[in-house]
Amino acid sequence: MASGLTGRMRAAGFAALCISLAGPAAAQSNAAQLHECGREAAAIRKAETQLPRLDVAPPDDKQIVCITLETNIVFARRLAAHVSQCPRSPYARAAGDWQRTGAQYAAQFNHRQCKPAIRGYRG
Repeated sequence: MASGLTGRMRAAGFAALCISLAGPAAAQSNAAQLHECGREAAAIRKAETQLPRLDVAPPDDKQIVCITLETNIVFARRLAAHVSQCPRSPYARAAGDWQRTGAQYAAQFNHRQCKPAIRGYRG
């Protein structure tokens, strides 16, 4: 009985040691993630200001309309991916609106029989 108790005490001590060693690493990891979330939010803020607007695209110019739609669809995907990784992002509130907008633009993209032209980010 005494050896069983001693073994459990050693196991508990080892677990406590592991937790204490992991604590700073976990805190460092969280700080790194917060920093990365902040950097991505800043990049998204800049990208959002540069998005082409569908309301000023010439409706008869299929190529411009398709590129405008696709650019906004890719942005909506990027925003959704960001918010899934960074739920406390300042963009968390806007994610639902962008999801709906992205779905509407995707429907228009398909309706107009547009072909994907952006090869970079696919979310």
